[in-house]
Amino acid sequence: MKTLHAALAAALLATGAAASAQTASDAQCIVVANAYASQAKDANAQKIAEASVFFYLGRISNSMTAAQMKALLDAQSKTLNQQNAGPTMQKCAAAVQAKVEMVQAAAPRPAAKPATTPAKPNPQGR
Repeated sequence: MKTLHAALAAALLATGAAASAQTASDAQCIVVANAYASQAKDANAQKIAEASVFFYLGRISNSMTAAQMKALLDAQSKTLNQQNAGPTMQKCAAAVQAKVEMVQAAAPRPAAKPATTPAKPNPQGR
């Protein structure tokens, strides 16, 4: 029984660490996408960055407090610099695009309309 409890505790700790790492990665994407959204000169790049901000905000836990969110965003902003901001934004945007494509692939396709043949003229002139 002790072995089961120890295994369960280890599994919970492992998922907590993975979730924490995921949250840090998501926060990093929020920071870099927010910067790109406010500084992008290209309208399309700005739209992608804005969409990315909202996508990654939605991935942050609802149980996080404002103070925790601020600390997380502050910590992740320190990891970004001129050299890694571009590649980080590309990685974040690629993940958003992959999710969009997944949703599009799962969406039901509208049924194709059957081909209609033109009405044949009435040979009797009616």
